[in-house]
Amino acid sequence: MKNRIPIIQALQPTQERKPLPVLALLLLSMIFALNTKAQSNMLLVDMSAIDGIEINQYNLFNYKIENKSSQSQQVQVKGIVHYKRSALNFSYQYNITLQPGVNIINKDLISSPSWTFSDNALRELFFDHNKLPQGTYEYCISLIPKAPPVEASPINTIDACVYQTVNDIFLINLIDPENNAKIYEYHPMLSWVVNYPFASELSYKIRVAELKEGQNPQNAITRNNPVYQDNNVMSTSTVYPVTAKPLVLWQPYVWTVDAYYKGILLGGAEVWKFTIVEDSTLKPLPVNQSYYEFEKHHGETILEAKGELKLKYISDLKADTLCIRLMDSHDEEIKIPQKQIPLVPGDNRIVFEIMEKINLKHNGNYNLIIKTTDNKTFTVPFKYTNPLYIKQ
Repeated sequence: MKNRIPIIQALQPTQERKPLPVLALLLLSMIFALNTKAQSNMLLVDMSAIDGIEINQYNLFNYKIENKSSQSQQVQVKGIVHYKRSALNFSYQYNITLQPGVNIINKDLISSPSWTFSDNALRELFFDHNKLPQGTYEYCISLIPKAPPVEASPINTIDACVYQTVNDIFLINLIDPENNAKIYEYHPMLSWVVNYPFASELSYKIRVAELKEGQNPQNAITRNNPVYQDNNVMSTSTVYPVTAKPLVLWQPYVWTVDAYYKGILLGGAEVWKFTIVEDSTLKPLPVNQSYYEFEKHHGETILEAKGELKLKYISDLKADTLCIRLMDSHDEEIKIPQKQIPLVPGDNRIVFEIMEKINLKHNGNYNLIIKTTDNKTFTVPFKYTNPLYIKQ
């Protein structure tokens, strides 16, 4: 009889049998999660009014939120602006009661939103100067429905995003040397102007690079190592320093300037090109070149060919032709579009066009080899001058 358990005690639940409170909590959590998701599905953010427009502190809140339910809902609105491939970002959040239907949001409707900025300079740029840095940013808005607190976390769904690229290329204008300039100084003054109202608070980064064959200016400034770069220019002009890599005659160069606000890239200028050429005033060339009768000479005279070579030849044959070859200073042949020149009996005036048809080096030395029908050979040495590289 000592092993018998009283009936009343046997009917009482043991300490291990307490499933109901846990089950009830799980069910309550599931119901809240489903309810929260249902609420978020009933909300829609429309950011079309600022899509494709650079945002600022006045239009940042120009969007609509549609409440598809039949009741008003309290939500927390969170917006975040994040720059691609950058740590720059800022965000805000505020609480609002959304009425059924379309709710038009604007700056005046929002009272005291809380702000967070990744950089104090970014805060100053946005609030003090109403400006954003250069680059591509993503602007997203999240809606978090408000509900009684439970152990389950509320669903934070990003309802809408827009993308925008800021590239203020026309707010910084290069001045000198002008684009495609032919200059005569090896240490030129580089100058520009800035259209920002707070230009006095900016610093500048200037770059000069070589323009290689087959490149356009933008590719050259992006891909080539700079021959000169200064990341902290405090004025809107600087002289190419004697400590930088020396500039080379006839080598095309490109240059550009970027503006920074306390280390944040604000915008960049176009890329311009310049070339250092010889000062032709020290070595004047004739305006009109006379025709050179090469048959009377044996290569003792070096001609000055300014864009073209003018030749004279007296033919005694009824049918005569000149065969020509062009050789450089290393005696290597250069391709030319026309290798035979038909002649007429008597006086022939020939214009051998160079600038528009043949790519020769400015101030380079060349030989024109001429062979007649009766197997006479003549050599005409000349120095080529590109008219684009001399003062007019």
